[in-house]
Amino acid sequence: MAKKILKTLTNNLGFKLLAVFFAFVLWLVVYNIDDPTKTRTFTTNVTVENQSAVTEMNKCYEVLDGTNTVSFSVSGKRSVLDKLEDTDFTAVADMNRMILDKSGVKASVPIEITSRRQNSALKYNGKNKYLEVSLEDLMSHRYMVTAATSGHVAEGYALGEVAVTNPNVLNVSGPASIVKKISSVVATIDVEGMSVNLSDNVIPILYDEHGNEVDPTRLTLSNNTVTVSAKILSVKELPLSFNIAGKPYGDYRVVEINSSPESVKLKGATNVLNPLLSIEIPGEVLNVSGAREDLSTSIDITEYLPEGTELVNPSDATITVTVRIEAYEPKTYEISTNRISVQGLTAGYQLQFEDTAVPVTINGLRKNLERLSASDISAEINVEGLTEGTHRVTLNLRLDEELYAYQPITIAVMISSQESEENQTENSEEPGDVEENDQNE
Repeated sequence: MAKKILKTLTNNLGFKLLAVFFAFVLWLVVYNIDDPTKTRTFTTNVTVENQSAVTEMNKCYEVLDGTNTVSFSVSGKRSVLDKLEDTDFTAVADMNRMILDKSGVKASVPIEITSRRQNSALKYNGKNKYLEVSLEDLMSHRYMVTAATSGHVAEGYALGEVAVTNPNVLNVSGPASIVKKISSVVATIDVEGMSVNLSDNVIPILYDEHGNEVDPTRLTLSNNTVTVSAKILSVKELPLSFNIAGKPYGDYRVVEINSSPESVKLKGATNVLNPLLSIEIPGEVLNVSGAREDLSTSIDITEYLPEGTELVNPSDATITVTVRIEAYEPKTYEISTNRISVQGLTAGYQLQFEDTAVPVTINGLRKNLERLSASDISAEINVEGLTEGTHRVTLNLRLDEELYAYQPITIAVMISSQESEENQTENSEEPGDVEENDQNE
């Protein structure tokens, strides 16, 4: 039976093989006609691997022409290509395969392109693609982060200490040409409308020496954000109070003390500001000893500020103080003798003034003399122990010794006993009575 089957298979074997060959050729022709080979162009992003190979050289790189994409053509069956998209391909540039040029500032990195689907059924045309990069020295530098603010705090409040708390130092690394441009690192916190202390995480900004921002795209920062805190303080306006040391020359006196400004605004905690009434400037700052004319000086008041406070406007730290000094002027007043009180007059005696008014000369500052009138001056004399007769006694004026001065004044008074006065009256009346009687007779 087996022999019969074998004989059947081997009978006309050549024709049978020829038939199979023609059938295959026919199938191949039909297949290619129905599903032909096509070529199509795709574009995809280049992924860079093993970048550490560059940093180990203490270098950094930048892709030339500013692009990380590559275009390539692929051949394959239409049925296969129609199912593929750009995202189905990967393009990898391995920095370990980097090829440096003679100058060492440029390099070419071979790009390997593969498909995630049916890669074996595809043919890549012009597969030798390169990622062109420029090389530059890698530089690292540490910068202190400076705190800044934007906006304005709420009315009646002032900005206190603003500080970077975590971290206050930033390490920046990248191409030397960019790192060298950096002059400062600033972290700005927004305090608009704030009336309480605040803290926030902010992105630090890099600036060059001209105040222009430095693009951080190619830089690596040790921290992408830093913490900035800001204190919001209460505000109170206080007048300046001045003390003086020494005395002007002779009859010169301090008329007034003026300052510019006359008051300043302080900021601080509410419990510190509330009890304050003024800012005291000690006397040793304004010494008028022996002065005969106005004194003008500048004073830095920061060292006299109450503890726990500071100026809202630092420009107010230096103030100008003027001490006006004037000499005493004389002015004469007429004091009626009936306004002079008498002290120490012995009982049984009476006193008469020689004049009805006494002129007194008082020395003082012009403004004080102008507001002083004769009716404001009180005067007295003391005649204790004096007997009958005419005497010159000292007139004492009751004046503010800090404002006025006068030379000793003496006036004439007549003291007599009341009995003598009565006798004189009787004696003066007797002749008149006799004469009157004679006339009547």
